[in-house]
Formats: sequence, structure tokens, C-alpha cells
Amino acid sequence: MYSSTQSDGTYQGPVFRAWISPIIAIIFGYFSLQFIYDVFFHPLAKCPGPFFAKFSKLPNFYHALKGDRHIWIWQNHQIYGDKVRVHPNEVLFLAPQAHKDIYGAKANVGRAKSYRAWQTSTEANTALTTDPPTHARKRKILNQAFTEKSVKHAADFVVEHTERWIELLADTTDAPGKDGWTSSRNMSDWNDWLVFDILGDLCFGRSFDVKEPKPNPIRKIPHLIIQHVQLFYPILQSPFVDFFIWAKPRGLDYLLNMMAPQEIRSYYAFINNSVTSRMQMEQENKNEDTARKDMFHFLCKATDPVTGEHYSEDALQGEAAMLIVAGSDSTSSVLAGLWFYLSRNEAVYKRLGNEIRSTFRNSDEIVSGPKLASCVYLHACIDEALRIAPAGPSEFAREILPGGAVIDGEFFPAGVVVGCAHWAMGHNEHVFGDPGRFRPERYIPSDITGVTAEDVSAIRSYYHPFLIGPFNCVGKNIAMTEMALVVARTLFQLDLRAVVGEDLGAGSERLGWGRRDKKQYQISDAYITVHEGPILQFRKRVS
Repeated sequence: MYSSTQSDGTYQGPVFRAWISPIIAIIFGYFSLQFIYDVFFHPLAKCPGPFFAKFSKLPNFYHALKGDRHIWIWQNHQIYGDKVRVHPNEVLFLAPQAHKDIYGAKANVGRAKSYRAWQTSTEANTALTTDPPTHARKRKILNQAFTEKSVKHAADFVVEHTERWIELLADTTDAPGKDGWTSSRNMSDWNDWLVFDILGDLCFGRSFDVKEPKPNPIRKIPHLIIQHVQLFYPILQSPFVDFFIWAKPRGLDYLLNMMAPQEIRSYYAFINNSVTSRMQMEQENKNEDTARKDMFHFLCKATDPVTGEHYSEDALQGEAAMLIVAGSDSTSSVLAGLWFYLSRNEAVYKRLGNEIRSTFRNSDEIVSGPKLASCVYLHACIDEALRIAPAGPSEFAREILPGGAVIDGEFFPAGVVVGCAHWAMGHNEHVFGDPGRFRPERYIPSDITGVTAEDVSAIRSYYHPFLIGPFNCVGKNIAMTEMALVVARTLFQLDLRAVVGEDLGAGSERLGWGRRDKKQYQISDAYITVHEGPILQFRKRVS
């Protein structure tokens, strides 16, 4: 079976020698032809970029594993210009016209196939649907839950949780000194706890209570979700992503569920139970005047514009899980960046504090409405944090549909993956001049600073942290309201300062090109934004 002999009895060797050589030759030939095609004949063959990225996803995969893929993309734009080929079938752009051509309402693109890798059920939620017509139908339903009315009601829940969070943040019972300053607070953790509780209340009708200083197994969930995403993201950027997507509905999903930590399984059980009980609450209380006006209430009321049907329980579970993951990451990461820069830019911190404390007479006045909207510098600070520490630092990949697409004046055929990376765009020195500097004044026309209305318009037409077009962020208005309320109420009631000697989240020489600046907040790329720090102290404000 494993060897053979000649008729004279001479040993001939293992039989597999007869067929192993042709197999090796076939494999070698296949990869050689693929190499030749990718380098010389692929539609992206003439696109500039790293040589190895022309025929391999390994550089892309390597930087996704390291968590610095957003920096790698920025570095490549610095070297090769506005258009960079990051792997054999994907090209990224910096030009403003390219962003419109890729993400605009008329763009002939759909979400890339890699989105399917995130799916955990047969029916994807709105955030993961790749088919444009299906997404459009789902989005019309979801939009009904994100109206001006729903945002106003959501603000009430934000205020309630923020006030309790500030009370805990200012607690000095564990502080060694008597100067009124609290002990050190890791703001990434504190942001996560606050935002997770807010979204739990909004999406499931009950708070997780993770901000409360008591044993709570749910408190681990934000970190476990990050670990889960950090595991999956490199797979999406790897050479075997197609096999991964193929295998998921063929048994791989079952294995992944079996391997999931108990806390993650408990989290999904919590979601399912919360959705079930919240649906029962909706069914029992048909009175619109007394109904609990959280996001779930508006999701339950939403209907398919074609069939008139409401969300099924399974669909509600998927949408609610999506909203809490997407909503918690985006708000928490931007707040972390904002706290970092406020604690290290005294002039910005003082100007923002003065604006808030002169606009409102007491904390109870800080609610969603015209007065909060009038805080121009507050919103400029949030815009600057969205730019310099974006939620989702790399690209939201799009695949060109049949018929092809013209991007920044150049035609690309169907099947090519395209995108614009937010971190690289937000750090484009040709647009922002000093992209590494936290300067909210760039969003405010002023004769003193020399910023014109045209300058502001150019920035806003170029950089879109919540995307544009049919795939833009459905929760933009709630996220902006939430951040404004949290920052305004916190700075009205508390003073803050960086802890001397604590540089968690800061740049460092050892981090290399693009991450050396100690005054720049550092994030990691895992599709979502992974962040640590800053370490701050707080003190109740003396009126």
C-alpha cells in the first residue's frame, strides 16, 4: 500500500512519490499564475502600494493582528499618495471626491462580503446586511425608531444615568488626600460602564448597572465584546476570509458558539430574555401616553413599509444587540479621546468650561434642546474628537457592483473592494494642516483665528465620521446628543486633571512612526476602536 518493488525485488520507494510531485507542481503553478495575474494583469495592477500587498493579504493580516492597521494605512498614504492598494483586491482613497463616489447615495457599491463573517444567525441585522435592496428595506424600518421624537425621549435616559455616573465619578471615599480630588480613574473603563448602562436601558428596557460599585458579572461584557471583535477582525483581513465565511453556516458557527466564554453566552441569554420581557411589557401596555419611551418602544412600533409587518422577536434581538455594540464603542471611544485632550490642553479645557458654566445656571438646565445646541465650542470639541480619535479607524469596505464605478475620475470594475479609512482621512495634513493637534477652533469661523466659513465648509464636506449615503450611522443624532450631555453635565459639576506620571493612552517614541507624539491619544484598530486611558482625577466644582 505504501511502497512497491520491481519484478527483480528491488525496492522502488513509497507509492505516493508517483503522485506527490504532480500535486506540488499544480499548486506551485496555481500560485505562480495567481502571482503573475495580481501583479501584472489585475484591475488594480497599476495602483500604487506596498509590493507584497499586490499579491498577498499577509501584510494586511499582520497589521490587523497588531492592531495598528489604521496607522499602516496612513503610512502608505504618506508614501504612495491618495490611492493605495492594501491587498490584491482592495484599494483605499483619501480624496474627497472618492469618499462621495464610494459612500454617496448614488454609489454603485454594496457592503463587502467580509461583513458576512460577523453574522451570528441566518438573517443579518441592518448593520451587517450586504445586499443593497435588502439593506434599504431594513433601514427604512430602523429609521422609524430614530426620529426627532425618539432622540428627545432617549435624552431623558442619558441624563438619568449621567447624573448617577457623575456622583460615582466624584466619590472621594477611596481618595488618600484631603484636597477634594478623587483617586485615579481609567476613563476608558468609566466611559464603557456609563454608555453600556445607557444603551441597555434604551435597547432592552433595563439597565445593566455595570457602573455601580458592586459585584456584577455583566461588567465584564464590554471587555469581552472587544476581545471577541479583536479575534474576528484579523480573520476579515486575512487570506482565508472566504473560507471562513463559507464554513460559518456549515458547522463553524456551532464550534465558535461552543468555544465562546460563559460570560458571552450569558450576555446573549440576557439579551434574549430582556427582549422577550420587553416585548411582553409592550403588549401589556397599549397606552401610548404611559408607555416607556425607550428605543425598544420605537423599534416595536416600526413597520415594514411594504408588508406592514412589525419586527419579529428574532429580528428585534439582532437589531438590539447590534445597536448596543455599535453605540457603546463609538460613544465611549470618542469620549475617551476628548477627556485625554481636555486634560492636556489647558486653554481648550478652560474655554469649554467657561462656555458651559456661563450658558447654564445649574446642571438641571443641561438637557437636549436649543440651549445645549448653542454651545458652539462644546460641539466643536466633539467634532475634533471624532476626527482625531474616530470610532472605526479604518475603512468600511465596499464592493463594486455589476456595471463598475467611477471613483475619483477612474473606472473600477465589479468585484473590486474600495473604501476610505477614517483615521487616515482625519490626519490628512493637506486638509487639516496640523492634524496631530487638538484644535476645536478649526470648526468655528473667526477673524481672530483666521478661520473662514469656507474653511469650515471644506472640512465638513471632506470628513464624515458618521458616513454619508444609505449606509450612514442611524444613531448619529442620539450619539451626538449623548456626548454633549455627558460632557456638559460633567464639566458643569466637576473639575478634572491628568494624573502626573500616568500616560496610559499617550503616544511614545517606542511606538514608531505615526504614534510617537506624547500629546496624541493612541487607539487600536479592531474594526471598532480599542482604547485605554486616560487616567484622570476629578473634584467637585466650587461654585
